[in-house]
Amino acid sequence: MSESLSSEVGRLVGLIVHDLRNPAATLGANVEFLRDVGTPPPEDAVEDIREALDDMRSAVVDLMRGFEQVSWLARWIAGEAPTLRSDAEVAPAVAGATSKFGMLRLRVESLPAGLRAKGGGALPKLLEILLANSERHARHGEVIVRAYRDAAHIVVEVQDEGRSVGEDLRATVFELEAQQVIKTRPDGRYGRVAGLFAAKIVADAIGASLEADGADGSCIFRIRLISAT
Repeated sequence: MSESLSSEVGRLVGLIVHDLRNPAATLGANVEFLRDVGTPPPEDAVEDIREALDDMRSAVVDLMRGFEQVSWLARWIAGEAPTLRSDAEVAPAVAGATSKFGMLRLRVESLPAGLRAKGGGALPKLLEILLANSERHARHGEVIVRAYRDAAHIVVEVQDEGRSVGEDLRATVFELEAQQVIKTRPDGRYGRVAGLFAAKIVADAIGASLEADGADGSCIFRIRLISAT
């Protein structure tokens, strides 16, 4: 590994440690709260307990997703493919990924039957990262997922009502070197555990590409896969 790449990876690890510390701290604080409340809890604490449990559930999901992304990054650093490359139908992949985001106002539109993509078996992983990004940056707005054929490609888009990636960042937002920069900018759309870079290494492994597009209030992330039909 070159000295410059080693330095970038070192900074990336620092970002990841910081990102994983946040949900871990949430779990710790809520465990202490629940312990202090006691058993049985007082009646006026029931709503607070429900909220604490919801926060803990969300933190556990963040941690598990983060650990999976760390495993992809570890394989990438070792020069290995982060995921297997298998062809798959797009519709079940979209359904599987969107089912994990019950807190979002999700709408799936324009999802024709018979769309099969090369490397589509990894599509749920990519969609989960992009949907988690929408959850982080546009939680209260509507999120739309759509898929369509574009010549030799199958395109899957995630559109939300948050701020779009700055135009000067769009060419680099998925790159390793950009993660430090995008975390400091409101229009960087940084995803926990360097999610956009994690998405890129998965996309690269299956021959897909990622694009950032749209405008403020209509942010679009686009996955472009090679059609298998």
